[in-house]
Amino acid sequence: MNPARKISPFVKHFSRWLSVATAAVSLSACGFTPLYGDHSTASTPEVAEALSTIAIRSIPNRQGVELRNVLREEMQPHGSTVPVYDLDVNLTLRTEELGIRPDATASRDNLYLVATFKLNKGGAALFGDRVQSIVSYDILDDQFATVAAQSDAEKRGIKEIGEEIKIRLAVFLRDQLKAANKK
Repeated sequence: MNPARKISPFVKHFSRWLSVATAAVSLSACGFTPLYGDHSTASTPEVAEALSTIAIRSIPNRQGVELRNVLREEMQPHGSTVPVYDLDVNLTLRTEELGIRPDATASRDNLYLVATFKLNKGGAALFGDRVQSIVSYDILDDQFATVAAQSDAEKRGIKEIGEEIKIRLAVFLRDQLKAANKK
């Protein structure tokens, strides 16, 4: 056997490891902050405190109530403080049938959840955005199972929407706090 072939896998592995290590060092040096997890933007004490000062206004319908509860759990796990900001959220849902059976009935649905939100302070809009989640569920022969699958899909979609709103608000508030500290 050629001795160069024995070394080649080691060199490949080492070069991959070296490139990953280089990327990790360069990301840590550039001020990279993760959006998710225990060390996320929203978990910093200043941003967490700012999130707790947001009063989440009522959202119509059952799904709106569930979204409001998710937002309160995500943004105010230790309770809210004196409100500084108001959050207005509008949630819409629609379904789209997929997977048509030979008898012209659907076998799968996509559930589209769209939330538009505005963060206000003293009646003035500071920040607004639109968040979307698409979740799927099976339409089964048993109607109870289909209703349970649809309910589970709604809960998954609402959880995704709530987490995404929290992340976007956390990034906005972090940037606001940085700008205020520079002055």
